Amino acid sequence: MADARYVFRLDQARLGQQVQPIMARKAASLTRRISAQAKTNVPVRTGFLGRSIQEDPIVFSGPFRVTTGVTATADYAGAVHDGTRPHVIRARNGQYLKFPGRNGPVFARSVNHPGTRPRPFLRNAAEQVLRADGLA
Repeated sequence: MADARYVFRLDQARLGQQVQPIMARKAASLTRRISAQAKTNVPVRTGFLGRSIQEDPIVFSGPFRVTTGVTATADYAGAVHDGTRPHVIRARNGQYLKFPGRNGPVFARSVNHPGTRPRPFLRNAAEQVLRADGLA
């Protein structure tokens, strides 16, 4: 017996138009949930870092490709998220650094900072949400 076969072609532009709203809704939902989870995960001292977390716009770069994200805009967000290497802190304008010591204030022109460990609140939030959705 002979095999029956039919070859068909998809109109990718038309299919993309139908799929784009579905992808936009899913991307918006994931972005919203990742942002909310990041605000929960962020280390809190003053709350400014958590308030700086915002959702990036959804961008389509083809019929089946969507890009979005979550960003923390505080100027120190990268240092908290990725940590810092050991570094020297120097006094500005030839002045002195002042900090509390055992027997009163201590003055120094520079100090060796040991660095800080990473606290990847954005990456962890994305992994938690994607894992909960079965996407990671």
